[in-house]
Amino acid sequence: MKYLITGATGAIGSAVVRQLAAEGEEVRAFVRDEEKFKRLLPDVSVEVVHGDALNPDDVRRAMAGVDVVFHCVNFPITQFERNLKAAKVLIEAASAEKPHIVFPGNTWVFGRPARTPITPDTPLNPPSRIARIKALVDGMLMGSELPVTVVHLPDFYGPNVVNPLVRPLFENALAGKDITFPAPVDVPHEFIYIEDAARALIAVAGREAFFGKRYTVGGVEPITVRRFAESIYRTAGTKGRVRGMPPWLLRLAGFFNAEAWAASGIMHVFAWDTTMDETALRQDTGFAPQVGYEEGIRRTIAWFRKERLGRAS
Repeated sequence: MKYLITGATGAIGSAVVRQLAAEGEEVRAFVRDEEKFKRLLPDVSVEVVHGDALNPDDVRRAMAGVDVVFHCVNFPITQFERNLKAAKVLIEAASAEKPHIVFPGNTWVFGRPARTPITPDTPLNPPSRIARIKALVDGMLMGSELPVTVVHLPDFYGPNVVNPLVRPLFENALAGKDITFPAPVDVPHEFIYIEDAARALIAVAGREAFFGKRYTVGGVEPITVRRFAESIYRTAGTKGRVRGMPPWLLRLAGFFNAEAWAASGIMHVFAWDTTMDETALRQDTGFAPQVGYEEGIRRTIAWFRKERLGRAS
């Protein structure tokens, strides 16, 4: 079986590439920046195809002869609407060969669920523009004539996860600084180690029984942002305070900053309980998260320390 990963320099895309390559699978990475890919995965030998996810010719060329596509393209939140065009281009490019599309969903699209944990049967109820875009991409893929499986993941952390929510937790803790998180910090939440997130996507890949299905994935256990950050401090051997912000404060900042405005559209996942149940995925594939918070945080701190040394040299 041959696999294509779009967005292969992103956190989840690069993790899928690494996992599949370690399993000896035939892998093709679709990237805009080949040098970045080589820096991220210097020890991984796979086929690399350069191109633009918004260019139909590039996507068709990358997709030729593959059996499964992990659609991991994810534009920055200030350009998030581009994901709609990328999904349209993908669907059109895949119309001839019809590979299995595996799409990493998230918790944004569920809004404030009527009950938790969230399951594959929980209705989508996106409460913001950016969450609606994510839901629209989901709907475009699931509504196409392609075989599609959506796997909803919680927030992930680990090597190469450098988004504006996770990175400051580790960098501030390593520096012994206080953490101000742009959302409440005492609501049950879930983080999944990036390798486990990749394994969840791979678990459904290329299997006809999973076509047209959606799955939800939890972390090893619910945790709060405060407890997660305190674990980072303990592992790093530093101290600091963890403060949360009320949602209205980030929305106010959004009037002056485009990134803050876009980010305010996803902070509901920290204000409400959005824990998820992976029972269906476990029953169908045997998948279960393997990396607990203590071990995952230890590995992530080691990666950030190594990255910091690399930037200093």
